[in-house]
Amino acid sequence: MSKRYLIRTNISPFDNPTYYDAVRKNVVRSNSGNLLFPHSLIRALMTDDDTVFDPVNTHGSFSDAEIDRINVSYDAFLIPLANAFRISFMEELANLTALIRRLTIPCIVVGIGFQGNLSGDISRGFKWADTARDFCKAVLEKSAKIGLRGETTAKFMDYLGFQRGKDFQVIGCPSMFLYGADLPAPKPLSLSPDIRIHINSKVDLPQKLHDYLKGVCDAIPNHYYLPQNQYELVAMYAGIPLSYTRPDLKSMPAHYPTDPSHPLFRQNHIRGFVTVPSWLDFLRQGDLNFGSRIHGNIAAILAGVPAFIIAPDSRVLELAEYHRIPHTTVADLDENTSVFDLLENVDFNSVLDGHKERFETYLQFLCDNDLPSIYHAMDVSAKSANNEEDTSHSATTNHKDDASHSTTVGRHETYLCPFDKKISDIDFRPPIVPYQHLSASDKFDAMRFRYTFLAKRMIKGVLRKA
Repeated sequence: MSKRYLIRTNISPFDNPTYYDAVRKNVVRSNSGNLLFPHSLIRALMTDDDTVFDPVNTHGSFSDAEIDRINVSYDAFLIPLANAFRISFMEELANLTALIRRLTIPCIVVGIGFQGNLSGDISRGFKWADTARDFCKAVLEKSAKIGLRGETTAKFMDYLGFQRGKDFQVIGCPSMFLYGADLPAPKPLSLSPDIRIHINSKVDLPQKLHDYLKGVCDAIPNHYYLPQNQYELVAMYAGIPLSYTRPDLKSMPAHYPTDPSHPLFRQNHIRGFVTVPSWLDFLRQGDLNFGSRIHGNIAAILAGVPAFIIAPDSRVLELAEYHRIPHTTVADLDENTSVFDLLENVDFNSVLDGHKERFETYLQFLCDNDLPSIYHAMDVSAKSANNEEDTSHSATTNHKDDASHSTTVGRHETYLCPFDKKISDIDFRPPIVPYQHLSASDKFDAMRFRYTFLAKRMIKGVLRKA
Protein backbone atom coordinates (compact mmCIF):
# COMPACT_ATOMS: atom_id res chain seq x y z
CA MET A 1 0.00 0.00 0.00
CA SER A 2 1.28 3.46 -0.91
CA LYS A 3 2.35 5.78 1.87
CA ARG A 4 0.74 9.07 2.84
CA TYR A 5 2.99 11.66 4.44
CA LEU A 6 2.37 15.01 6.05
CA ILE A 7 5.44 17.20 5.48
CA ARG A 8 6.39 20.56 6.94
CA THR A 9 6.69 22.82 3.90
CA ASN A 10 4.70 25.61 2.28
CA ILE A 11 4.62 24.19 -1.23
CA SER A 12 4.72 20.85 -3.03
CA PRO A 13 7.58 20.31 -5.51
CA PHE A 14 4.86 19.75 -8.11
CA ASP A 15 3.23 23.16 -7.59
CA ASN A 16 3.86 25.80 -10.22
CA PRO A 17 2.54 29.03 -8.67
CA THR A 18 2.13 32.33 -10.45
CA TYR A 19 4.58 35.01 -9.35
CA TYR A 20 1.72 36.85 -7.65
CA ASP A 21 0.62 33.82 -5.62
CA ALA A 22 4.18 32.76 -4.85
CA VAL A 23 5.10 36.13 -3.34
CA ARG A 24 1.70 36.77 -1.72
CA LYS A 25 1.61 33.35 -0.03
CA ASN A 26 5.31 33.28 0.88
CA VAL A 27 5.74 29.82 -0.63
CA VAL A 28 9.48 29.93 0.13
CA ARG A 29 8.76 30.11 3.88
CA SER A 30 10.88 33.29 4.12
CA ASN A 31 13.85 31.74 2.28
CA SER A 32 14.10 29.99 -1.10
CA GLY A 33 16.59 27.58 0.46
CA ASN A 34 13.62 26.01 2.24
CA LEU A 35 12.46 24.64 -1.11
CA LEU A 36 15.48 22.38 -1.56
CA PHE A 37 15.43 19.92 1.32
CA PRO A 38 11.71 18.98 1.10
CA HIS A 39 12.20 18.63 -2.68
CA SER A 40 15.03 16.15 -2.16
CA LEU A 41 13.30 14.27 0.66
CA ILE A 42 10.09 13.86 -1.33
CA ARG A 43 12.05 12.57 -4.31
CA ALA A 44 13.72 9.97 -2.12
CA LEU A 45 10.52 8.76 -0.45
CA MET A 46 8.25 8.81 -3.49
CA THR A 47 8.50 5.08 -4.18
CA ASP A 48 5.50 4.98 -6.52
CA ASP A 49 3.10 7.28 -8.33
CA ASP A 50 0.51 7.01 -5.56
CA THR A 51 2.71 8.12 -2.65
CA VAL A 52 1.14 11.26 -1.17
CA PHE A 53 2.94 14.24 0.37
CA ASP A 54 0.69 16.94 1.81
CA PRO A 55 2.34 20.24 2.87
CA VAL A 56 1.52 21.69 6.28
CA ASN A 57 2.33 25.03 7.90
CA THR A 58 3.23 24.73 11.59
CA HIS A 59 3.14 28.40 12.61
CA GLY A 60 -0.15 28.11 14.49
CA SER A 61 -2.12 25.64 16.60
CA PHE A 62 -4.27 22.70 15.51
CA SER A 63 -7.82 21.82 16.54
CA ASP A 64 -8.76 18.42 17.94
CA ALA A 65 -10.53 17.62 14.68
CA GLU A 66 -7.39 18.44 12.68
CA ILE A 67 -5.26 16.27 14.96
CA ASP A 68 -7.70 13.37 14.60
CA ARG A 69 -7.65 13.73 10.81
CA ILE A 70 -3.84 13.72 10.71
CA ASN A 71 -3.61 10.63 12.91
CA VAL A 72 -6.10 8.73 10.77
CA SER A 73 -4.92 9.93 7.34
CA TYR A 74 -1.11 9.78 7.41
CA ASP A 75 1.63 7.20 7.92
CA ALA A 76 4.16 9.74 9.24
CA PHE A 77 4.86 13.43 9.79
CA LEU A 78 8.10 14.48 8.06
CA ILE A 79 9.90 17.48 9.55
CA PRO A 80 12.83 18.73 7.44
CA LEU A 81 14.20 21.79 9.25
CA ALA A 82 16.91 24.37 8.72
CA ASN A 83 18.57 26.38 11.52
CA ALA A 84 15.69 25.75 13.94
CA PHE A 85 17.87 25.84 17.04
CA ARG A 86 17.89 29.64 17.32
CA ILE A 87 16.09 32.08 19.58
CA SER A 88 13.88 33.60 16.84
CA PHE A 89 12.44 30.15 16.04
CA MET A 90 11.56 29.12 19.58
CA GLU A 91 7.88 30.06 19.33
CA GLU A 92 7.35 27.86 16.30
CA LEU A 93 9.50 25.11 17.84
CA ALA A 94 7.17 25.14 20.86
CA ASN A 95 4.19 24.92 18.49
CA LEU A 96 5.82 21.95 16.77
CA THR A 97 6.42 20.27 20.12
CA ALA A 98 2.76 20.67 21.08
CA LEU A 99 1.68 19.25 17.72
CA ILE A 100 4.01 16.25 17.91
CA ARG A 101 2.84 15.35 21.41
CA ARG A 102 -0.76 15.17 20.20
CA LEU A 103 0.05 12.94 17.25
CA THR A 104 0.14 9.15 17.33
CA ILE A 105 1.98 8.69 14.02
CA PRO A 106 5.79 8.71 13.62
CA CYS A 107 7.26 12.23 13.61
CA ILE A 108 10.70 12.31 12.01
CA VAL A 109 13.12 15.25 11.94
CA VAL A 110 15.18 14.87 8.76
CA GLY A 111 17.80 17.53 9.38
CA ILE A 112 18.00 20.32 11.95
CA GLY A 113 20.73 22.85 12.68
CA PHE A 114 22.02 25.12 15.43
CA GLN A 115 22.68 28.77 14.60
CA GLY A 116 25.58 30.43 16.36
CA ASN A 117 28.72 32.42 15.63
CA LEU A 118 31.63 31.11 13.60
CA SER A 119 33.40 29.73 16.66
CA GLY A 120 30.55 27.27 17.21
CA ASP A 121 30.84 27.93 20.94
CA ILE A 122 28.03 26.20 22.85
CA SER A 123 29.60 26.48 26.29
CA ARG A 124 27.45 29.45 27.31
CA GLY A 125 23.92 29.04 28.58
CA PHE A 126 20.86 29.39 26.35
CA LYS A 127 17.64 30.72 27.83
CA TRP A 128 15.75 28.73 25.20
CA ALA A 129 17.56 25.42 25.84
CA ASP A 130 14.55 23.93 27.64
CA THR A 131 12.33 24.62 24.60
CA ALA A 132 14.83 22.87 22.31
CA ARG A 133 15.19 19.96 24.76
CA ASP A 134 11.43 19.50 25.03
CA PHE A 135 11.16 19.43 21.26
CA CYS A 136 13.82 16.74 20.94
CA LYS A 137 12.21 14.63 23.66
CA ALA A 138 8.84 14.82 21.92
CA VAL A 139 10.39 13.82 18.59
CA LEU A 140 12.31 10.90 20.09
CA GLU A 141 9.08 9.49 21.51
CA LYS A 142 7.83 9.24 17.91
CA SER A 143 11.00 8.31 15.99
CA ALA A 144 14.24 6.33 16.27
CA LYS A 145 16.66 9.28 16.12
CA ILE A 146 17.01 12.89 14.99
CA GLY A 147 19.00 13.85 11.89
CA LEU A 148 21.44 16.76 12.38
CA ARG A 149 23.10 19.07 9.89
CA GLY A 150 26.61 19.01 11.29
CA GLU A 151 29.07 18.77 14.14
CA THR A 152 28.22 22.10 15.79
CA THR A 153 24.61 20.97 16.13
CA ALA A 154 25.87 17.63 17.51
CA LYS A 155 27.76 19.54 20.21
CA PHE A 156 24.57 21.43 21.02
CA MET A 157 22.72 18.12 21.37
CA ASP A 158 25.51 16.95 23.69
CA TYR A 159 24.92 20.13 25.69
CA LEU A 160 21.20 19.32 25.90
CA GLY A 161 22.01 15.87 27.29
CA PHE A 162 21.23 13.60 24.33
CA GLN A 163 23.38 10.66 23.23
CA ARG A 164 25.26 10.41 19.95
CA GLY A 165 24.30 7.42 17.84
CA LYS A 166 21.35 6.60 20.06
CA ASP A 167 19.33 9.84 19.97
CA PHE A 168 20.83 11.67 17.02
CA GLN A 169 22.93 11.25 13.89
CA VAL A 170 24.79 13.81 11.78
CA ILE A 171 23.39 13.40 8.25
CA GLY A 172 24.16 16.78 6.67
CA CYS A 173 21.42 18.34 4.55
CA PRO A 174 18.99 16.09 2.61
CA SER A 175 19.25 18.48 -0.33
CA MET A 176 22.78 17.25 -1.05
CA PHE A 177 21.36 13.77 -1.66
CA LEU A 178 18.90 14.79 -4.36
CA TYR A 179 20.64 12.33 -6.69
CA GLY A 180 21.41 9.73 -4.04
CA ALA A 181 24.97 8.45 -4.06
CA ASP A 182 25.75 10.46 -7.18
CA LEU A 183 26.63 14.13 -7.52
CA PRO A 184 27.23 15.94 -10.81
CA ALA A 185 30.91 16.62 -11.23
CA PRO A 186 31.39 20.42 -11.27
CA LYS A 187 31.95 21.72 -14.79
CA PRO A 188 35.55 22.81 -15.51
CA LEU A 189 36.23 26.42 -14.55
CA SER A 190 38.69 28.68 -16.32
CA LEU A 191 38.91 31.76 -14.14
CA SER A 192 38.76 34.99 -16.13
CA PRO A 193 36.74 38.22 -16.32
CA ASP A 194 34.73 36.62 -19.16
CA ILE A 195 32.95 33.95 -17.10
CA ARG A 196 29.35 34.22 -15.90
CA ILE A 197 29.04 34.30 -12.12
CA HIS A 198 25.97 33.96 -9.88
CA ILE A 199 26.23 35.73 -6.54
CA ASN A 200 24.22 35.25 -3.35
CA SER A 201 24.19 37.04 -0.01
CA LYS A 202 21.76 38.83 2.30
CA VAL A 203 21.38 42.35 3.57
CA ASP A 204 22.19 41.91 7.26
CA LEU A 205 25.79 40.74 6.90
CA PRO A 206 28.99 42.72 7.57
CA GLN A 207 29.83 45.59 5.20
CA LYS A 208 33.13 43.83 4.59
CA LEU A 209 31.30 41.12 2.65
CA HIS A 210 29.20 43.58 0.65
CA ASP A 211 32.35 45.47 -0.31
CA TYR A 212 34.03 42.27 -1.45
CA LEU A 213 31.04 41.20 -3.55
CA LYS A 214 31.00 44.64 -5.17
CA GLY A 215 34.64 44.02 -6.15
CA VAL A 216 33.69 40.63 -7.59
CA CYS A 217 30.98 42.27 -9.71
CA ASP A 218 33.45 44.89 -10.93
CA ALA A 219 35.95 42.16 -11.87
CA ILE A 220 33.38 39.93 -13.62
CA PRO A 221 30.90 42.05 -15.61
CA ASN A 222 28.62 39.12 -16.49
CA HIS A 223 27.11 38.64 -13.04
CA TYR A 224 23.68 37.98 -11.58
CA TYR A 225 22.51 38.46 -8.00
CA LEU A 226 20.16 35.72 -6.75
CA PRO A 227 18.19 36.80 -3.65
CA GLN A 228 16.61 34.14 -1.45
CA ASN A 229 14.68 35.91 1.29
CA GLN A 230 10.97 36.64 1.04
CA TYR A 231 11.49 40.34 1.80
CA GLU A 232 13.85 40.56 -1.19
CA LEU A 233 11.42 38.74 -3.48
CA VAL A 234 8.74 41.24 -2.41
CA ALA A 235 11.07 44.16 -3.08
CA MET A 236 12.13 42.83 -6.47
CA TYR A 237 8.70 41.69 -7.68
CA ALA A 238 6.75 44.75 -6.55
CA GLY A 239 9.50 47.36 -7.00
CA ILE A 240 9.36 48.28 -3.29
CA PRO A 241 12.56 49.57 -1.64
CA LEU A 242 14.05 47.20 0.93
CA SER A 243 13.60 49.90 3.58
CA TYR A 244 9.86 49.09 3.40
CA THR A 245 10.22 45.30 3.42
CA ARG A 246 12.87 45.36 6.18
CA PRO A 247 11.86 48.34 8.33
CA ASP A 248 13.74 46.81 11.28
CA LEU A 249 17.08 47.69 9.68
CA LYS A 250 18.35 51.09 10.82
CA SER A 251 20.51 51.50 7.72
CA MET A 252 21.17 49.74 4.44
CA PRO A 253 24.66 48.52 3.52
CA ALA A 254 26.54 50.17 0.70
CA HIS A 255 26.49 48.41 -2.69
CA TYR A 256 23.58 46.14 -1.80
CA PRO A 257 20.65 46.03 -4.29
CA THR A 258 18.03 47.63 -2.05
CA ASP A 259 15.74 49.40 -4.54
CA PRO A 260 14.90 49.65 -8.27
CA SER A 261 17.50 52.37 -8.83
CA HIS A 262 20.36 49.91 -8.22
CA PRO A 263 22.26 48.87 -11.40
CA LEU A 264 21.37 45.19 -10.86
CA PHE A 265 17.68 46.09 -11.01
CA ARG A 266 18.06 48.42 -13.98
CA GLN A 267 20.23 45.96 -15.94
CA ASN A 268 17.84 43.08 -15.21
CA HIS A 269 20.55 41.09 -13.47
CA ILE A 270 18.54 39.85 -10.49
CA ARG A 271 16.55 36.62 -10.43
CA GLY A 272 14.29 35.15 -7.75
CA PHE A 273 13.20 31.51 -7.49
CA VAL A 274 10.06 29.87 -6.14
CA THR A 275 10.50 26.40 -7.67
CA VAL A 276 13.56 24.15 -7.60
CA PRO A 277 13.57 23.08 -11.29
CA SER A 278 13.63 26.69 -12.55
CA TRP A 279 16.38 27.48 -10.00
CA LEU A 280 18.61 24.61 -11.15
CA ASP A 281 17.96 25.31 -14.83
CA PHE A 282 19.08 28.92 -14.38
CA LEU A 283 22.18 27.97 -12.38
CA ARG A 284 23.34 25.56 -15.09
CA GLN A 285 23.84 28.56 -17.37
CA GLY A 286 26.54 29.95 -15.08
CA ASP A 287 30.23 29.11 -14.73
CA LEU A 288 30.62 29.83 -11.00
CA ASN A 289 28.45 30.31 -7.90
CA PHE A 290 29.77 32.51 -5.11
CA GLY A 291 28.44 33.91 -1.84
CA SER A 292 27.22 33.40 1.69
CA ARG A 293 24.01 31.38 1.18
CA ILE A 294 24.39 27.68 1.94
CA HIS A 295 21.46 26.48 -0.16
CA GLY A 296 22.11 28.95 -2.93
CA ASN A 297 25.46 27.22 -3.34
CA ILE A 298 24.15 23.70 -2.75
CA ALA A 299 21.68 24.35 -5.59
CA ALA A 300 24.64 25.18 -7.83
CA ILE A 301 26.40 21.97 -6.82
CA LEU A 302 23.27 20.01 -7.75
CA ALA A 303 23.29 21.83 -11.09
CA GLY A 304 26.89 20.75 -11.71
CA VAL A 305 28.40 24.21 -11.24
CA PRO A 306 31.50 25.06 -9.14
CA ALA A 307 30.47 26.75 -5.88
CA PHE A 308 32.37 28.68 -3.22
CA ILE A 309 30.90 29.72 0.12
CA ILE A 310 31.84 32.61 2.40
CA ALA A 311 30.40 31.33 5.67
CA PRO A 312 29.00 34.03 8.01
CA ASP A 313 28.03 31.73 10.90
CA SER A 314 28.09 28.20 12.31
CA ARG A 315 24.97 26.99 10.50
CA VAL A 316 26.58 27.60 7.10
CA LEU A 317 30.06 26.55 8.18
CA GLU A 318 29.06 23.15 9.60
CA LEU A 319 27.31 22.14 6.36
CA ALA A 320 30.18 23.39 4.21
CA GLU A 321 32.59 21.37 6.33
CA TYR A 322 30.47 18.21 6.43
CA HIS A 323 29.82 18.15 2.69
CA ARG A 324 33.33 19.35 1.80
CA ILE A 325 32.07 22.40 -0.07
CA PRO A 326 34.90 24.85 -0.85
CA HIS A 327 34.65 27.77 1.55
CA THR A 328 36.21 30.43 3.68
CA THR A 329 34.61 32.53 6.42
CA VAL A 330 33.67 36.18 6.59
CA ALA A 331 36.26 36.57 9.35
CA ASP A 332 39.04 35.04 7.22
CA LEU A 333 38.12 36.83 4.01
CA ASP A 334 40.94 39.12 2.87
CA GLU A 335 39.46 42.19 1.18
CA ASN A 336 42.74 42.76 -0.67
CA THR A 337 42.69 39.35 -2.37
CA SER A 338 40.94 39.30 -5.73
CA VAL A 339 38.34 36.66 -6.46
CA PHE A 340 40.74 35.19 -9.04
CA ASP A 341 43.52 34.81 -6.48
CA LEU A 342 41.08 33.53 -3.85
CA LEU A 343 39.86 30.71 -6.09
CA GLU A 344 43.05 29.98 -8.03
CA ASN A 345 43.92 26.76 -6.19
CA VAL A 346 40.45 25.71 -5.02
CA ASP A 347 39.49 22.08 -5.66
CA PHE A 348 35.80 22.29 -6.56
CA ASN A 349 35.67 18.50 -6.90
CA SER A 350 36.10 18.16 -3.13
CA VAL A 351 32.29 17.87 -2.82
CA LEU A 352 32.59 14.45 -4.48
CA ASP A 353 35.06 13.16 -1.86
CA GLY A 354 33.22 10.94 0.59
CA HIS A 355 29.79 11.76 -0.85
CA LYS A 356 28.83 8.12 -1.32
CA GLU A 357 29.76 7.38 2.30
CA ARG A 358 27.75 10.37 3.51
CA PHE A 359 24.81 9.17 1.44
CA GLU A 360 25.03 5.72 3.04
CA THR A 361 24.81 7.41 6.46
CA TYR A 362 21.73 9.31 5.30
CA LEU A 363 20.18 6.17 3.84
CA GLN A 364 20.78 4.32 7.10
CA PHE A 365 19.05 7.14 8.96
CA LEU A 366 15.99 6.72 6.74
CA CYS A 367 16.08 2.96 7.40
CA ASP A 368 16.39 3.49 11.16
CA ASN A 369 13.23 5.57 11.01
CA ASP A 370 11.37 3.03 8.84
CA LEU A 371 11.17 5.33 5.82
CA PRO A 372 11.25 3.27 2.60
CA SER A 373 12.97 5.09 -0.26
CA ILE A 374 13.49 4.79 -4.00
CA TYR A 375 17.03 3.65 -3.23
CA HIS A 376 15.67 0.51 -1.56
CA ALA A 377 13.48 0.02 -4.62
CA MET A 378 16.57 0.33 -6.80
CA ASP A 379 18.26 -2.37 -4.76
CA VAL A 380 15.30 -4.69 -5.21
CA SER A 381 15.11 -3.85 -8.90
CA ALA A 382 18.79 -4.58 -9.39
CA LYS A 383 18.64 -7.89 -7.57
CA SER A 384 15.50 -9.00 -9.37
CA ALA A 385 17.26 -8.35 -12.66
CA ASN A 386 20.21 -10.46 -11.42
CA ASN A 387 22.51 -7.72 -12.54
CA GLU A 388 25.16 -6.81 -9.96
CA GLU A 389 27.54 -5.22 -12.47
CA ASP A 390 28.54 -1.56 -12.31
CA THR A 391 25.86 0.23 -14.33
CA SER A 392 26.09 3.62 -12.67
CA HIS A 393 26.22 6.84 -14.65
CA SER A 394 26.50 10.51 -13.85
CA ALA A 395 23.64 12.13 -11.98
CA THR A 396 23.85 14.97 -14.45
CA THR A 397 21.49 12.94 -16.63
CA ASN A 398 18.76 13.47 -14.05
CA HIS A 399 17.52 16.60 -15.79
CA LYS A 400 14.15 17.48 -17.16
CA ASP A 401 15.23 16.69 -20.70
CA ASP A 402 16.28 13.13 -19.83
CA ALA A 403 13.76 10.95 -21.60
CA SER A 404 14.42 7.96 -19.36
CA HIS A 405 13.61 9.93 -16.17
CA SER A 406 15.92 7.57 -14.36
CA THR A 407 18.41 7.75 -11.56
CA THR A 408 21.12 5.54 -10.21
CA VAL A 409 22.69 4.85 -6.86
CA GLY A 410 26.14 3.35 -6.64
CA ARG A 411 26.28 0.14 -8.65
CA HIS A 412 22.52 -0.36 -8.77
CA GLU A 413 20.56 -0.91 -11.97
CA THR A 414 18.93 2.13 -13.54
CA TYR A 415 15.59 2.72 -11.83
CA LEU A 416 12.52 4.52 -13.13
CA CYS A 417 11.99 7.34 -10.60
CA PRO A 418 8.33 8.37 -10.09
CA PHE A 419 9.32 11.85 -8.88
CA ASP A 420 11.35 12.63 -12.00
CA LYS A 421 8.57 11.39 -14.25
CA LYS A 422 6.06 13.68 -12.56
CA ILE A 423 8.41 16.69 -12.54
CA SER A 424 9.18 16.26 -16.24
CA ASP A 425 5.51 16.74 -17.13
CA ILE A 426 5.43 20.26 -15.59
CA ASP A 427 6.43 23.38 -17.50
CA PHE A 428 7.74 25.44 -14.60
CA ARG A 429 7.65 29.21 -14.86
CA PRO A 430 10.98 30.97 -15.31
CA PRO A 431 12.47 32.91 -12.39
CA ILE A 432 11.05 36.21 -11.16
CA VAL A 433 12.67 39.32 -12.65
CA PRO A 434 12.71 42.90 -11.29
CA TYR A 435 9.44 44.82 -11.48
CA GLN A 436 10.51 47.12 -14.30
CA HIS A 437 11.29 44.09 -16.51
CA LEU A 438 8.07 42.11 -15.93
CA SER A 439 5.58 41.50 -18.73
CA ALA A 440 2.56 43.82 -18.85
CA SER A 441 0.23 41.25 -17.26
CA ASP A 442 2.71 40.31 -14.53
CA LYS A 443 3.40 44.00 -13.87
CA PHE A 444 -0.33 44.58 -13.35
CA ASP A 445 -0.45 41.80 -10.73
CA ALA A 446 2.73 43.13 -9.13
CA MET A 447 1.17 46.60 -8.90
CA ARG A 448 -1.89 45.04 -7.27
CA PHE A 449 0.39 43.35 -4.72
CA ARG A 450 2.32 46.58 -4.13
CA TYR A 451 -0.78 48.60 -3.30
CA THR A 452 -2.03 45.93 -0.90
CA PHE A 453 1.37 45.62 0.76
CA LEU A 454 1.87 49.36 1.20
CA ALA A 455 -1.71 49.85 2.42
CA LYS A 456 -1.23 47.23 5.12
CA ARG A 457 2.08 48.78 6.07
CA MET A 458 0.50 52.24 6.35
CA ILE A 459 -2.38 50.92 8.48
CA LYS A 460 0.05 49.18 10.82
CA GLY A 461 2.07 52.37 11.12
CA VAL A 462 -1.03 54.39 11.93
CA LEU A 463 -2.15 51.85 14.53
CA ARG A 464 1.28 51.89 16.20
CA LYS A 465 1.05 55.68 16.57
CA ALA A 466 -2.52 55.62 17.89
